[in-house]
This record gives sequence, C-alpha cells and structure tokens, in this order.
Amino acid sequence: MTKYLTILGFVVALPMSNPAHAFIKCDKIEDSKKQKKCEKTAQKALDKQKKNKPNPYKPSDLGKEFASLDGDKNPFASDDFYLGTKDTGIKDVDAFVAEVNKAAATVRMAKYVGHLQKSDEAAASDLGGKLLPKLIALKDSIKNIQEKGQNLAKDPKALASSPMEIPKAIGAIAGTVPTLAKIVGDLPGAIASLKSVAGGAAGAAVKGAVDKAKDAVPAVPAP
Repeated sequence: MTKYLTILGFVVALPMSNPAHAFIKCDKIEDSKKQKKCEKTAQKALDKQKKNKPNPYKPSDLGKEFASLDGDKNPFASDDFYLGTKDTGIKDVDAFVAEVNKAAATVRMAKYVGHLQKSDEAAASDLGGKLLPKLIALKDSIKNIQEKGQNLAKDPKALASSPMEIPKAIGAIAGTVPTLAKIVGDLPGAIASLKSVAGGAAGAAVKGAVDKAKDAVPAVPAP
C-alpha cells in the first residue's frame, strides 16, 4: 500500500451534456462512427463513475459563493463535468478524501467556466473571478494533501476501528492517487481556461490573478 502511494505526487481529464447532444469532447468529431464510439466510451466511463461515487459534489462545499449552483444547476451532476463522492464512514479517511474532492472540484469548475464562457461570458467572468483565488491556493494545498495521503497510507490499520474496515480504508486512500495526479496534471490547463475570462466583466483584476496563477502551478514530478 505504502509503495503504491509513493506515486501520489506523479501523474490523470474527464468528460455538460444532455440527451439532446453528444458529450462535449465528442461534439467536434465529424465522422459519425468515431463520434458514436467516443460517446459510447464516455458514457461507459460516466456510468462507472456514478456507480462508484453516486453522490454529486455540491458546489457550496467548494465555497458558499458557489451555492447558487447547487441543485439543478450543479455542473458536477452533469455528464461532462461529473464529480461524485462516497463516504466510507471512517472519519479520518472521509476527511482526507473530502480534501481531495475539494481540490478536484476546483479544477473541474475551471473547466466548466471555460465551457460556460462560450455561451455566457458575464456568468463565466463572475465565476472565474470567484474561482481564481482557490485555484491559486492549490499551489500549497495540493502538496499538503499529497503528504497527508502518504502519511495515512503508512499505517492504514490505525485508521480503522475494526479489521473489516481496513480494506475499505486502503481502497479509499488508494483511489485518490489518480485523482491527485490528475489535479497536478490539469492545473496548467485549468488556469489557461480562465485566461479568456480576463476579457469579460472581471477585467484587469482577473487578468492579474491569472498572471499570478502562472507561477503558482506546481511542476509535475518526473516518474
């Protein structure tokens, strides 16, 4: 287990679609056969995510400034930006996973903002301005979260109150490895997706935050 989590600092993008159109990442595929294949693959991945983590992340858990997106407007409940959660009932494990989910939601929301800008620049600019400070804060918090995961992995038995809970604890912690890797790998792209927001209502203030964010992105460690 400990050996597995030593890659916590290394490398993994997920697919807002509705039945009326394809997944966003499949929309621009002109070849109908390739588009259908893309949709099938994306749907299969989405179904697996929903089965394993059936509770969509609430934007208000990312910050009260995003509470208006809870409910029907929740991008994390949509096909293209789905981000699910599932508690284990083990206090320390769930607290750690919640930190990982919040970091993942920050990056996923940035991708949503980039998509939203195509149809509503004002709304995207507003969300982008609220999100940038959180995205920048990942510079430090992601490292702390990685270290916490490594420490928890050293003695998973200490996390469980009974032997029956040990596999659940190990599985939950191990499941954060690709998520954390994805966060690190996607941070540059997430910041790039917010660059365009600087031209909207947020103006120079957002642009300044984006420029600062460029230096806040942690480098992906070499394998």
